[in-house]
Amino acid sequence: MPSNRFSRTVRMCMLYAGLCIGFPAIAQNQIEDYVKKSVVPIANISPDSDQFSDLTPIGNAIGNAKVVMLGEQDHGDAPTFLAKTRLIKYLHEVKGFNVLAFEEDFFTLNEEWSAVENGSMPIKTFISRNKGSMWGLCDACAILFNVYIPVTQATKSPLKISGFDDVMSTLILLPKLDSVIHKLELPISKRDDYYKMIFPSLNNWYSYTKDSLNSKQVNNYLVDIKDQLLGKLKPDDFWVRVVENFIQLNYQFYNPGKGYWRRNVNARDTMMGANLTWLNEVKYPTEKIIVWAHNYHVSKYAGHYPDTFLNEQRTMSTIFTKDSSVLKETYVLGFTSYQGTAGRIGRKIYKISKPKTNSLENWINRSYNYAYVDFKRFQAVHGNETIPFYMAGSTKGNQYHDSQLAEWTKIYDGVFFIRDMYPCKKIQ
Repeated sequence: MPSNRFSRTVRMCMLYAGLCIGFPAIAQNQIEDYVKKSVVPIANISPDSDQFSDLTPIGNAIGNAKVVMLGEQDHGDAPTFLAKTRLIKYLHEVKGFNVLAFEEDFFTLNEEWSAVENGSMPIKTFISRNKGSMWGLCDACAILFNVYIPVTQATKSPLKISGFDDVMSTLILLPKLDSVIHKLELPISKRDDYYKMIFPSLNNWYSYTKDSLNSKQVNNYLVDIKDQLLGKLKPDDFWVRVVENFIQLNYQFYNPGKGYWRRNVNARDTMMGANLTWLNEVKYPTEKIIVWAHNYHVSKYAGHYPDTFLNEQRTMSTIFTKDSSVLKETYVLGFTSYQGTAGRIGRKIYKISKPKTNSLENWINRSYNYAYVDFKRFQAVHGNETIPFYMAGSTKGNQYHDSQLAEWTKIYDGVFFIRDMYPCKKIQ
């Protein structure tokens, strides 16, 4: 007898196969009619714009949400970065969002932002050290990093910067971790082999990723450190979380082989979801947070795709919003585009695939260069229905700009449409 999981997978595949061949007209018309009637044109994506009236529909949909997630189809989409910068200005100045958290190094961004706040690190130094290669070197992000963030620091409501990715710079982390271990007088620091074996092993963790014996030993050292930290600090202390991130980072890259990518993605997104929860509940419990990440990471409702592989994944947003109260106070904005080229800095530029004929991108008024559709109102009426449709939602592998059949109104709370896509130019 087939397992329940197998049976469910078969049913899902049959359902979606049927939909691909002939999606029920009434359901298809419902979402298509809704998009055509509710789509709102966005005037521009210029970060210099100080007029936000066209963004009011987005603000109204966000309402009193505490967390807003802003996605992107690929990490080199220049118009998306311009649009996100303008949205950040609006969310900060009009909606009261004071924290901007990036899909970047959890330890370094949070540790060094503390140095900015206590005056020991200038904001320009922080930005030059931490803006990342994907966004920091992109011309479309120059106003955000070089102008807007620094300017807000002189106001009554500075925009605070944070990160939630467990892919951390251990070169920066390890000397400070060593200092904490000695300051707290953890037992491991008193071992004769601490500087001969333990610390060098931690320092060389990445070179052991194909060496099972040494990789497991690194993990054992980290687990010991975490357990000893818990004897001195609270479970939600920053350093306890940092070491847990290091443990998961080592696990992600340990012994690549069959299923490695899937294991890596799930471990990473699970940790990012936990880190974001920590930011939301521990570090910034009274602040509104803007999340900057890839469409895949901010997508929720994992486990409901026609692709079995995707149903094995659990995204950051799925992890973060598993609590119904958090789900209610989170608004997820995905991004899509119609045509053009894309590609990350330092990688090959590629042409965007033509959208499916019967897709959201083709339902948008042809005169709109930029537009927004709120899915929450549709969900309020049709939330219990299964209504997949085509959209380039960027949740499937590295096919970031390709059309995909999915229940997008449950995956994102809204979508920002850009007609003409083009890649970043590297700042020299």
